[in-house]
Amino acid sequence: MREFTFDIVYEEGADPVMDVFIEYPTLVAEALHGCASADSFWRVERLTGPTAALDAVERLRLDETVRSESVTETDCSATRYHDVLDGSDDERVIYTHAEGIEKGESVETLAGRYLPSGSLYCTVRREARHGWRIFMQSDEKVGLLYDALSANLRSGLTFRMGHLGEAEGWGHDSLGSVALPPDQRRAMRAALDHGYYKTPRQITLDELAKRLDVPRSTLSYRLRQAEERLVTGYLGETS
Repeated sequence: MREFTFDIVYEEGADPVMDVFIEYPTLVAEALHGCASADSFWRVERLTGPTAALDAVERLRLDETVRSESVTETDCSATRYHDVLDGSDDERVIYTHAEGIEKGESVETLAGRYLPSGSLYCTVRREARHGWRIFMQSDEKVGLLYDALSANLRSGLTFRMGHLGEAEGWGHDSLGSVALPPDQRRAMRAALDHGYYKTPRQITLDELAKRLDVPRSTLSYRLRQAEERLVTGYLGETS
């Protein structure tokens, strides 16, 4: 199995959905996508973050006048179906199906044109970045997809190449079903980003607390609580 990774970076104002991620840095979305046919795709997206951010994304997803799938200058004309499969104050799971896509191009339709059928797309949205990881049986025509994406993105979008090679692990870990409260997720994300979990550690707990402007004891408690949730969730235990 081969994999192709890349990012699409959005300027503020270029896309209404991505604007919500830019406004709320702790909002994260992980999704699985697939092409059902040459002019249709599906997506199951799990979002975690502040309630206000989740509400904003849900409103945009369910608003038929908002068309954010296209990455080219022309909007996609399509029949869209959205459904909220699960929801809480800090989590939403939204299903999307688009069919009869014409005119504009989404990443899914471009990839479906050049890559083997059955390819699987995994994505992560965070802040201004929409990261893509595509699993495929053959990368024979991946250069055509690269050319189409890097040359035809609409204004305000930037393509950043990742890598092309043998797939190394799944990446969408089994902890995806473990929901963390926003304060715990924010603490753990900051700890990860700043190297707290590296060996050796790149930042101390005191330094991280100063960066987050929270007491050391509060940060320590949030990380312990988050770690307990993740471990019990991974092992299938209940607290």
